[in-house]
Order: sequence, then structure tokens, then C-alpha cells
Amino acid sequence: MAQPRVRPLERKVLRDTVYESLVDMLMSGALLPEAPLSIDGLASELAVSPTPVREALVHLERTGLVTRAPLRGYRVAPPLTPDQIAQLCDTRLILEPGALALAFRRVQELKPVLAKAHAKHVKAAGAVAGIVPDKSTMNAYREYMDADWGFHNTIFRFTDNVYLQNTADQLPAHMHRLRQSVRRGINDSELAVAEHAAVLAAVEAEDLVAAQQAMYDHIASVKERSLRDETSLDTVEPATAAGQ
Repeated sequence: MAQPRVRPLERKVLRDTVYESLVDMLMSGALLPEAPLSIDGLASELAVSPTPVREALVHLERTGLVTRAPLRGYRVAPPLTPDQIAQLCDTRLILEPGALALAFRRVQELKPVLAKAHAKHVKAAGAVAGIVPDKSTMNAYREYMDADWGFHNTIFRFTDNVYLQNTADQLPAHMHRLRQSVRRGINDSELAVAEHAAVLAAVEAEDLVAAQQAMYDHIASVKERSLRDETSLDTVEPATAAGQ
């Protein structure tokens, strides 16, 4: 009798574990912007083979957190410029109201799932309120940003459109927001929670137009806050901005 093939699953789990470890290193400042990334060096540091490191770096390249150049290999990407932040938010302004229209075809099923995602975001927001960004608070920051994006991703999942879902997966908005927040702290969690609540209320009322407007207003506000915060970082010493 043939033995079950478990190696692919084990490999995927290892790749994901390495990915999470690399994200923590990137966000904590252990890997600085523009620093070269040695696959063999990272594999040695993480006590794994080079293969899951290579696979994790490919995934990270899609988020924009690392870059790869021919003959030079991987490097830590610099933070997004204000223009890149604006472009990322503008992409979301186009996609997410449309995603809501598709998700409303299953609005009865969407309502309880979106409410659960919002409750998770509220809880995570409470955990980061007033805390200083440093290595000890990294998990709380990541949980908050994951819960924030989880609210949006719930809507994408209910579109039942694989192309939209794949596009959403390629939008590293929450990762870059996390990176920005680690540099200067999270100061808009209450606003984000309230803006999500407005979207949820419209969904629960089955008012698509109101839901789309609430989502548009939310992303536009995120864009404004992100650009303002990024500009303010230019006038703050790096150690202060990082809460160190």
C-alpha cells in the first residue's frame, strides 16, 4: 500500500513559516532598506534549507517588500514613496467599491461573516491602542493589520471572482501600512474601526450605494492619512520615528 504524500504540505508549511520570519525581520528593522539578502545566509540563520527561503523571497517580491535585480539578487525594498502610496490607494478606490457590488449578490451570507471580521478588527485595535512600536509589540501590530485587511479581503472573497481575489492578493496594502506603522506607530485605529463600521452598517442594511460610498470614503481617508504620516516622517529623526 502506497504511503500518503505529505512532503508538499510540509514544504508549504515550512515556506510559510520562513515567510513569516522574514516579514518579522523586515518589520523589526533587523533587515534594513536596500540591504542585500543572501539566500544561503538567511537559510543558515533560520536553520532551514535554501529552498523555502527562496520560495518565501519570491512571495515577498510580490508584496514589494523585497526587490530582485539580475546578477544582484534580492534586496530589502525602500519604503513606498508618497507617489507609490497614492497609486496603491487609487487602485483600491477603483477595485473595492466594484467588489462590493459583486459581493452583494450574496449579501445575506456576507453580513454575518463581515460582522465577524469587523469584531476581530475591533479587538485587534484595542490591543495596539497607545503602544510604542518595537520588537516586543510586533505581533500585536501584525495582528491588527491582518485583521484590518481581513475585513476588506472578506468582501473580495464573496465576489466569487477568482481574478478579483488574485488581484486583491497582489495588493500589499496592509503590509506597507504595517511597515509605515512600525516606523511611526498606529494612530488611526479608532478612525479605521469607525470607517469599517460604516461599511458594515450599510451592508447590514443591504444598501449597496451607501456601502460603496462608505468604502470609498474609508480608502480615501486612509490615503490622506498615509500621505500625511509619510510626509511627517521626513521631519522626524529615524530613531524617534521607530519608537526606539
